[in-house]
Amino acid sequence: MKKFAFLLLPFMVLLTACSIKTAFKQDPLYEKTLRYTQRGQILNSLETKALIDVVYLNPLYQDKFKNPTFLVGVYNNFDNTLNNDEFNLTINGEKPSKISQNIPKFVLYKHFPFYNSWMKYYLVETNTSAPFKIEYDSKHWGDVNFTF
Repeated sequence: MKKFAFLLLPFMVLLTACSIKTAFKQDPLYEKTLRYTQRGQILNSLETKALIDVVYLNPLYQDKFKNPTFLVGVYNNFDNTLNNDEFNLTINGEKPSKISQNIPKFVLYKHFPFYNSWMKYYLVETNTSAPFKIEYDSKHWGDVNFTF
């Protein structure tokens, strides 16, 4: 029995080592997306009122979008939408030119860093020029700012 255990142990180590190598395999899209992703939250007395993730899509998908386009994921404890009575999104001080929940299939946002199934995701376009100052603000709890 001891001989069997000594033979089995190196085989198990070999299998484990192989799976570790594939676990650390680089994913270029994930790494590039991480560079163009920013995350913020609005807090009130240690309670999260809103979470927001913003991904600048134009550098990731060159020649796919006509205008500057962002993927915005939002979670708030109201109606969980981007713009509502409590929360408002602006880019360079202006409302976005287009907000849509129809995200193209080539945008693999479910594989992006910080993807959260509780959030609702929107494609947000603007007609303004860079640098982009994105502000998600609340009437009562403050705001969060991003610059791309």
